[in-house]
Amino acid sequence: MASLDILLPHYNDPEGLLLSLQSVLEQTWPGEMRVVIADDGSSEPHRSAVCAIVDDLRETQSGKGRLEIDLILCPVNRGRPFSRNVLLDAIESPYVAWLDAGDEWYPQKLAVQFDLMRSIEASEAHHMTWITCNYDWQWLGGDRKKKRQNTDQDQHKALLMGKDLRAYLWTLLGSAASFKSIGYFDERLPRMQDLDYFIRFVSHGGTIRNVDTPDAFCVYHKSDIGRNADEIRACKALIYDKHRVIFNRYGENFCKMRLYNMDMLAARFAQNNNDHKRARYYMWSAFRNKPLSFLQHVRRKGLSA
Repeated sequence: MASLDILLPHYNDPEGLLLSLQSVLEQTWPGEMRVVIADDGSSEPHRSAVCAIVDDLRETQSGKGRLEIDLILCPVNRGRPFSRNVLLDAIESPYVAWLDAGDEWYPQKLAVQFDLMRSIEASEAHHMTWITCNYDWQWLGGDRKKKRQNTDQDQHKALLMGKDLRAYLWTLLGSAASFKSIGYFDERLPRMQDLDYFIRFVSHGGTIRNVDTPDAFCVYHKSDIGRNADEIRACKALIYDKHRVIFNRYGENFCKMRLYNMDMLAARFAQNNNDHKRARYYMWSAFRNKPLSFLQHVRRKGLSA
């Protein structure tokens, strides 16, 4: 039976961390699991709470021989990409999965993904394959809505569009080599470093596969609250600049639509955080890039121009 490292960055969310760890404990996959938590300089009392959670789990799992928990305490907060790079350096097992504090796996996730992994290993080179899965998307206070990961398409184009193939690390299972070969996360990207990492994986010849079932196997608890619209827009712009050759591959209209979507995403974050002046700024920028698309959005949403 294989062994697996589960890499989990954390910052100031011990309740979310406990939720995620409980979903790991509920996995039906029978292999050995090593959870590695990188606490990114959480403030007190959050850090003490994390230490207490880890101590309790170590005690309850002692002697069972299935789950090991390692906690790395970073002295200062340096952002999620830094934490993820710390976790990359901590890999010991031949297989790796990721999980963000506050998100959950359903019990069958790893079992279903390892079934596909064994099939791939028996028939083809697998070291550059990531196995994703469908997931539920749950806005804070809302109902869960299933999202499908469509991997049977041009994966570069699909990732850049971000509609039916999304760059979410917590959906993945892969070999340790497949993650290490891509290098480190870009620490200039406090947001969207997942997308940059996925793009680089596909550029290096990697392939993303989905499990052969329509079910969702994890849930993303989503909220825009407290997220900076300017930061989101800047990260999107950096990714656009880094991968301009790939964007240009799909033509001028495709690039304009991506710029339009960047501005509309930033407008959404600003609007949901009650920064209405900033939201109007980004909406105006989106209008200038794609006026017809913006007017269609306004009509569809029933907004006043």
